[in-house]
Amino acid sequence: MQEKIRKLGRSDKNDILEISRHIWDGHDYLPSVVDEWLRNPRRHFYGVEVAGRIVGVGSLQVIEQGRIGWMEGLRVHPDHRGKGYAKMLTRYLMRKAEELSLQRLRYATGDRNLASIKLAKTAGMSRIIEMIVLWDPDPKQFPRSENYPPIRKSTPARVFKLLGTCKGIVPLGILVHDWRALDFTLQNLKEIGKTHKFYIAEKKQKVDSLSIGRARRGEAEVWSSFTIYAADTDGFLSQLSYDAAVASEHGSSPIACTFETKFERALDKVDLGYKEQDRMHLILFEKQIGS
Repeated sequence: MQEKIRKLGRSDKNDILEISRHIWDGHDYLPSVVDEWLRNPRRHFYGVEVAGRIVGVGSLQVIEQGRIGWMEGLRVHPDHRGKGYAKMLTRYLMRKAEELSLQRLRYATGDRNLASIKLAKTAGMSRIIEMIVLWDPDPKQFPRSENYPPIRKSTPARVFKLLGTCKGIVPLGILVHDWRALDFTLQNLKEIGKTHKFYIAEKKQKVDSLSIGRARRGEAEVWSSFTIYAADTDGFLSQLSYDAAVASEHGSSPIACTFETKFERALDKVDLGYKEQDRMHLILFEKQIGS
């Protein structure tokens, strides 16, 4: 059966949602961003068409003032997996990145997605960062802790100023959020701030903990995602408790929290109150394309 890769349009939305319905047990983020992806001129959103239907999708967004390409949303319908369509899309998007004269290409996937990891390695990408993603179906059950020092909402400019004095909190100077990664710059913080909120705790005018989060509305529920950076375990647990409480107050269920691997053992000491606790490792890959 003949297949082809083509740019996606609004008429493909139903096919895209049908693919997404089979991802993460129906909790995929794609439905909450598909409209924006289809209209964003900086995003190159392509799909594999077979017999008039879109059966696989993938996206390349130009970020960092045209220096970096972010590859994401790579999905193939279960009925069409194992046919090489993900590889076709990856190669196509990499060629597109070269045509656009990008310097680097980045891509994030989960440690359980062995096919995706193999695909990234085959494409010549190198693993640069690994983080934990915790999925909690009910943030109301998170144990609450006293927030000391106090955690307050902040601005991109304040976050940039504070983190500028203690950059070690953010490994390699790369901010990971929503399975995406941006270099730590004021411009990028302002861009993130258009859709996300920053919550920060300070000690002696230095960052003790920071979270970058937002609430998303899916087809059937509201859920929150946030990333936590912290100077130590106490700061991490305090920030996690605070963010879970904020998500619960906003009616979010479930939540997805991303954080550094060094804090994973801290969770083993916390009674999360349910048996369905789920964690995975987020792996950030990168490939140098141009100079």
